[in-house]
Amino acid sequence: MSRYPTKDASAKTGSTLRGDWLLAQRRDALARDVELHQRLARERFVQTRKLFSKDDLKRMSKIAADIADDWRHASVKVDGNSLRIAALKTAARRKLDRALSREAPGLTKARALRRAHLRDHAALSANSLAKLLDTDNRIDWGGTLALTDATEFSPPFTSFDVQTVDRDNLIVRNDSFANPQIGHLVNNFDYDQDEDTSFGAGLWGLLMTRNAESWAACGVAFSVPRDGRLQISAVLRNFYNKLMYSVTDNWGFSSADVGISVELFVVVVRGTKAIFMPTVLRTTGLVSHGSDLSFSESEIDDTTPFTITATTDERFDANESVLVLAGSKVGIGTRLDDMHCKVDAVLWWGLQKLTIGIAEDIFT
Repeated sequence: MSRYPTKDASAKTGSTLRGDWLLAQRRDALARDVELHQRLARERFVQTRKLFSKDDLKRMSKIAADIADDWRHASVKVDGNSLRIAALKTAARRKLDRALSREAPGLTKARALRRAHLRDHAALSANSLAKLLDTDNRIDWGGTLALTDATEFSPPFTSFDVQTVDRDNLIVRNDSFANPQIGHLVNNFDYDQDEDTSFGAGLWGLLMTRNAESWAACGVAFSVPRDGRLQISAVLRNFYNKLMYSVTDNWGFSSADVGISVELFVVVVRGTKAIFMPTVLRTTGLVSHGSDLSFSESEIDDTTPFTITATTDERFDANESVLVLAGSKVGIGTRLDDMHCKVDAVLWWGLQKLTIGIAEDIFT
């Protein structure tokens, strides 16, 4: 088998799910996350807007633009030497800090509020991730299924769902696909965000939260054997994984907070409702205060399968028909101030087994 996922005639994109209920659910979830951050930004703006007048902002913006122009002119005269260009940028930043401090005595307080504002955003993101997870959903290393009195499915699978949520059009390449005949799932895409932040928004840390996610899943139609909650296990084996992510400075107050999550999930589609049950396999990312940073990692074990297990809160009726799928999702969230972020994600999985049964209710 090839060591890199390539599409062939059996590769599928799009979805066999009628109505795209999972896509709609994930779009709503990401939109709610953005709204929470925008609400926080509006609240913090009230605290900071009185520190400077419009004339103050115009003068500071012109100082920053003039120093940036000086740096750009100087950087083209060093024969492309990256070390000298970086040294010139560092010197220009120090010059900018001194010039703004002289021009605006309130800058120190504004920067303190900016740092507090960005910490609040980071805490909000952490809380959102924590709320996503359910204690009844777990991930284990190894391919052992613990369910009893359950129905086991293996490839070929009859349903697939390969989708992307990208409200800001930041995914510039997307070669994700599923191959339900053999249970292969591939997340393969590039995320590219080149942020040009206004001077005032950068000064106060009023940064737009951007997010995107891509998933691929396979599964089956299932008839519920008796009344109860569904308990589902899936065994997935990783064949290849690589995450490459970077930020580069565009010149400004310049900061970046980039979060990336790799999740394995099961989803039950019941009529017009998608019950999404994720487990987080890995979270990573970076924080920059203006420095160019670049990372590459392949940290997911590709020698031993992973088993995810999830139980629905909802009860189902005997003979009720549902769709059950398992898959892989990569999520990206960013807050950039005059920086350029790139993420290249490639994850290749094989869904080896999907087991569905009825959870035993324990009454105390």
